[in-house]
Amino acid sequence: MSDEYHRWLKQQEALNRMLKPFEDAQRYVDPIKSAYERLGINSTVRKILEEEDARRKRVVDLDSFKALESAAQTIARESRLQKSASENILSSLKNSGFLDSAGDIHKSIAASHRAHAAYEQIFRMPAASELALIAHEAMANSSLARHVQFSDIRLHAAMAKMHTPWLQLDAGARSAQAMADIFAIGKGISSLPPFDRGFTEELRQDLGDWRDDVSATDEYLSDPIWRSNVYVERGFNQELTNFTNSAFDEGLEIAGLLESEPAADIDDEEEDEIARARVAFEELRRFEVALRRFIEEAMQKTFGTDWMKRQLPSNMLDGWIEKKEKAARAGEAEQALIDYADFSDYKAIIEKKDNWSQVFKHVFQRSDDVRESFQRLFPVRIATMHARLVTKDDHLLLLVETRRVLKAIKANSRS
Repeated sequence: MSDEYHRWLKQQEALNRMLKPFEDAQRYVDPIKSAYERLGINSTVRKILEEEDARRKRVVDLDSFKALESAAQTIARESRLQKSASENILSSLKNSGFLDSAGDIHKSIAASHRAHAAYEQIFRMPAASELALIAHEAMANSSLARHVQFSDIRLHAAMAKMHTPWLQLDAGARSAQAMADIFAIGKGISSLPPFDRGFTEELRQDLGDWRDDVSATDEYLSDPIWRSNVYVERGFNQELTNFTNSAFDEGLEIAGLLESEPAADIDDEEEDEIARARVAFEELRRFEVALRRFIEEAMQKTFGTDWMKRQLPSNMLDGWIEKKEKAARAGEAEQALIDYADFSDYKAIIEKKDNWSQVFKHVFQRSDDVRESFQRLFPVRIATMHARLVTKDDHLLLLVETRRVLKAIKANSRS
């Protein structure tokens, strides 16, 4: 593709990040309607917000439209395939309504910033005198908190540590239950066996049922909106992430799920996204390194040093060797053969019948449960390794499942 087209793609991604607040605000248009009105956001702008999901596909600043038009023409000359792609881009832009007038995009971008400000206005800090009742009601509503034997007093104390507005003005009970569930997830991971049957079943009520394979393509899962749709279809409770970035991260930290806030003291939304993506990348990198070492050591201990030749699923070893040779030809430093495994390979190795029965069953207890953990991590891994937007939904799934799997591995190494 031409350099000009690449430049346009970068401009598009930057503008999509500018419009990121819609992702959170769009789900809660009705609850923040009064906040919009207080900020002077009229019905026309609200309509823009409500239609944004349908219009979001291709956004470009009209100041750069001449460059886009030129790029489309260049692509059309290069090949029929690229011509088709450029026509689809222009068609999407026209259908979205963003090419009607120069004011439309600027109004939408301005509306996105105002929507983000309005979204923050729907949260408040509860008074100290309210917390006891809020905690009591949240405990009554949260079966997860009750399962991990959280108490009103402990929940009250955890909520009292919050310093960022987190309770919704018009949906306080939902906010309180969601925060209670976050705290309970952290307590469950720290105090229970990671694949405790009851805890695992309770998690499905909040994180969704992921025991069936994820059939969506990598391209589909790279898109944060479509990825969110997959989560909802699986049963993910988006109330868990219906907080501002600051309140969400503070809640995770109090729950013991986050060592430090990924975007502390950063006000800029784009910088916050970059920080969250960086944290997610490091979390996944550490997780995969630890998992590979565990698999290699456990398999070698049971099946011997030549375990790869006998215990890997069909064609997997050939794939690793091919990738290692390709890396060597590219001048990359040589690594252990298992370091060339794909993320999906881990699950396949663990689930292979004799591997499971002789090596992994006593570590993870039930194959459906550990499969579910890897299934939840798979879309997050796609987004992270393709340098795409990492959402709060992604981050919660990543933190929960990496900690559960790693805790099971560490318990096995001590036994």
